[in-house]
Amino acid sequence: MSIKTISKAVDRFLFAPTSPYPVAAFRILFGLLLLQHCLFIYGDLYNWYGAKSLALAQTVDLNNTFVCLNLFKFFPGNDLWLTAIYAAYVLAALALTLGYRSRIASIVIYLIIVSLYHRNPYLLNSGDTLVRVMSFWMVFAPTGAAWSLDHRRKVKKYGFEFTELTPSWGLRCLQLQFCCVYFHAVITKIPGWVWVNGTAVYIASRIEALMKFPLIPEPEHLFISQVITWMTLVIETALFSLLWLRELRYYVLGLGICMHLTIDWCMNIPQFEWLMIASMVLFVYPGDLECALKRIKACCGYKKPCAT
Repeated sequence: MSIKTISKAVDRFLFAPTSPYPVAAFRILFGLLLLQHCLFIYGDLYNWYGAKSLALAQTVDLNNTFVCLNLFKFFPGNDLWLTAIYAAYVLAALALTLGYRSRIASIVIYLIIVSLYHRNPYLLNSGDTLVRVMSFWMVFAPTGAAWSLDHRRKVKKYGFEFTELTPSWGLRCLQLQFCCVYFHAVITKIPGWVWVNGTAVYIASRIEALMKFPLIPEPEHLFISQVITWMTLVIETALFSLLWLRELRYYVLGLGICMHLTIDWCMNIPQFEWLMIASMVLFVYPGDLECALKRIKACCGYKKPCAT
């Protein structure tokens, strides 16, 4: 194997034309999660981000003196400006879900999510952090190339159905970011003695503020705690390594979904588990997504209109 061969393989992996279906499917799921986030913050919007919020803008600024990207800086301490930003967030999330002006919607969403973080970083969790990172890569991904109003507008313009292949680097950025989450999780857990001796799950289950429902089987016994703890490490390792093997991909994704559903059942970590599950659609093969769409259309009684 030569350097030239490796270079061509990397170039093909990052830039070869590919189907837009995985990114389009993720765009829809990501947009729905953003709309859910809009509902989450609606009730306490002014308590968290308003002029008289629990964390005043002046207090936050003292600890974040180098922040530049913050829309709240234009009109600090103005609840009307906060309302406008929130309204723009809702509209952009809806536009992204439907695939209307997808690129512009992605940019608006990224700017607003980053601004919300810099306005009050003290109430956010890992799910919010991942939303912020993924929204950045969505700016560069071909989000409107399929299953979108943007695509329907092109079809109407040219007068026939088509699916345009897109450069794969936008998809790869999202996929690699997904893998980085698990890679970072594993390398930071392994040095911890509770993950090595298998008691991490038991200790986590004692944090009552985060727990929703009991884990079944309960990790009261050391053996059960060790099995669940070590299986978590194995699955997370597979999700950034074995995931790339075609023969194992869907098995690994299935294990990942089971792991995240179990965590969501037990622990109150809003959106993180569902965002990770939604991100797994990026690894579903385009042909399988197309088959799934046809089945959904068939179940809904959709019939393709006859050509005239």
